[in-house]
Amino acid sequence: MSRRLPMMKVAAHGKHLVATEPLVFHCNYYNYFLQKTLLLDETLGMAAVIQQAASSCVGALLSRAQDELNLTTVEDRRLLASELFAELGFGLLRLDESGPTGGTVSLPVSHYGRCLRQAAAADFAKPQSLFDAGYAQAALAAIHSLPPDAFAAEIEACQSQGAQTGILKLYREGQPVFRSPGQGAHTKSVDMPEPWTATSIDEARILAALATLDFSGNEEGLIPRFGVMLTHHFANFYNRISFEFVMRMKKSGMLEAAEDLLVEAGLRCAFHTLGGIMTSAEWDAVVRPQCQTNHDWLHGIIACVNALGWGVYRVHEFVPGERLVLRIYDDYESSGWIGMYGTSSRPISYLAQGAAAGMMNLVYLGELPTKPALDFEKYALLFEAPDRFISRQTRSLSMGDSFTEIVAERQ
Repeated sequence: MSRRLPMMKVAAHGKHLVATEPLVFHCNYYNYFLQKTLLLDETLGMAAVIQQAASSCVGALLSRAQDELNLTTVEDRRLLASELFAELGFGLLRLDESGPTGGTVSLPVSHYGRCLRQAAAADFAKPQSLFDAGYAQAALAAIHSLPPDAFAAEIEACQSQGAQTGILKLYREGQPVFRSPGQGAHTKSVDMPEPWTATSIDEARILAALATLDFSGNEEGLIPRFGVMLTHHFANFYNRISFEFVMRMKKSGMLEAAEDLLVEAGLRCAFHTLGGIMTSAEWDAVVRPQCQTNHDWLHGIIACVNALGWGVYRVHEFVPGERLVLRIYDDYESSGWIGMYGTSSRPISYLAQGAAAGMMNLVYLGELPTKPALDFEKYALLFEAPDRFISRQTRSLSMGDSFTEIVAERQ
């Protein structure tokens, strides 16, 4: 499918950059569990934060993309905004009934509407397309060369509640935005180690094979891969909403609870996205033939993670079936934190912490060669097992270290 889009660049340490905004792959299950977590307590006001974060990151990308592609007409800019939405897996966005004073934006297909509903297996009490609303706000501002805070959006109908088509109403009313830090921190001077050698896995060969696969949105603007619906999402969107949640929970004296909830979202991501990869036809074709032992499955999935834009994961220590020490170079959470707030007083790589424990549980408790159903019962079996793996962050780029380090070991 041909779309006129800005070029994606794979920068150092695995970052996916489009118009200098970093993008990362995540699936509908992570998007569902993360958003569910953030919206648990309405008094935190996180719905507005989600919408604002989307608008900020999208606006930064679109304004630079318009310049990169030399788009000067409303028609060309409107097409870019719609095609980018579809390319990244968010669905189909119709902007033709909107203008410089606002109007109606429709969503015949919405990842946050349809695909979160699929992950939840039920209708929602409240609309879930907050990201879509923020995207539409930013798109209208960029299309009409207006300030990034020019529009507000209200959700009138959402597929997450059973509507056939999502409907947004846009109007001129200033909404706060934050400055996207773009790529954020980058550890240019660090000598990154080579992949783990005591394995039959050839990471370079796996990355080359994955690079030949099409991860762009299909005719519905969705990315069905590995048994889930992927999005090629804005790293700074995830960072902003996660970190703001932590800060607001901290004010209520619930910092540790907030951090535990975000790690839990990372576990869900590992279970569905990484588990989906390891039970997919692509895994069987590319990675599984390289696996001579069960331990090679771990190194194989780490190689795959290095194609997701999350940073570069390297095994520093490994006791098969017992302990894993991961070092991550330019993990997107730390890079974003430093770009937004400066140095942190504590480690903040919650997704990566969940991913580390999740990978170990999948490989050593999940019986993945038998291709089990990755359902709620299987999740509970793995992540509530008495001998499950748990993880902790021991070093962090966000705190001034040269890398982020996570240790996963049996409970």
